[in-house]
Amino acid sequence: MTEKTDFTPEEWNTVIAAPYYAAMLIVVSDMNVGYFKEIAAMAQAVSVTVAGTENELLKQIAVDFSQKENQEKIKPELEGLKGEQDPAVIQQKMVDYVVATTGLVSAKDPEDGDAYRKWLLYLADATAKGSKEGGFLGIGAVRVSDQEQAALDELAAALGVSLPE
Repeated sequence: MTEKTDFTPEEWNTVIAAPYYAAMLIVVSDMNVGYFKEIAAMAQAVSVTVAGTENELLKQIAVDFSQKENQEKIKPELEGLKGEQDPAVIQQKMVDYVVATTGLVSAKDPEDGDAYRKWLLYLADATAKGSKEGGFLGIGAVRVSDQEQAALDELAAALGVSLPE
């Protein structure tokens, strides 16, 4: 089993930044006024992980991700997106980042790497379902837009995992 101490501080910052990248991939895929709700849904999913997972590594990642002082530590990780204007390029960088990070965890322990990949996709899905999309005054709105679904599908394929039915 992998523990926080198995990572360098820089590696750990990368590992705890990946949930943000997974969520933001969904948010930027379909920028709408509900993105605050989507981020709140992701934060709730992280809280559920802290309370409900038996995987100690995921629990530690979720706890550290939730701590305000760690949010400051991951800001340098996000600098790679600064100044980029093309949404497709931003999305690809986010997918690449998440995939590289899962490789880092898998190199320490393949089982934890698999759990981490599934968890990141779960967080992205929770983000997508955080706000209804489209429609007029809620009529005809959908839980996950076509753009969000495409981003989820791309992330799932890149990670080699799928959402549970």
